[in-house]
Amino acid sequence: MKKRVVYAILFGIPGFIISLIISFIFFGFAAGVLWILIFGDKPWPASVEYILSLIFILLFLVVWIASITIGFKVGKGLEEEPGLNKQHVFISAGTTLLFALFILLQQMSVGNVGPKSDGEICIDFCVQNGYSGSSMPPLDSGDSTCSCLGDSGIEPLEISVDSITPVK
Repeated sequence: MKKRVVYAILFGIPGFIISLIISFIFFGFAAGVLWILIFGDKPWPASVEYILSLIFILLFLVVWIASITIGFKVGKGLEEEPGLNKQHVFISAGTTLLFALFILLQQMSVGNVGPKSDGEICIDFCVQNGYSGSSMPPLDSGDSTCSCLGDSGIEPLEISVDSITPVK
């Protein structure tokens, strides 16, 4: 396989993750600007959803294709050298693993991956038992009590979070 193809792959794999991150950051920034400066809390036109989604996809593709193209050009310039530089492979693999680890740690920090927080266990328990919502004391209070709330906001049930079996 020619080096230009190998380097296109070496740049393209971490470039995929980098382009996802850049696209999400830009999407969040654009949505925030539209919310704060233009639309606010009023209903947004449906066209904005399509435009933001289209911009997200286009930006993702542009950044990813740019990283593949840069890799292709770097590989083309290195075709005269014999063999494959293993350091470049390790840099590509390390960058990919680093970004994948970053994404995993971020998802763990917001509760999407890993064990459920006490608050999530509490709300799942209350909703599963027919209550409208739940309430918990502040985290720094040291109290891990789950209060299930009825429609009127009154606490008809109070239970320790430790005694609740988490729902998978």
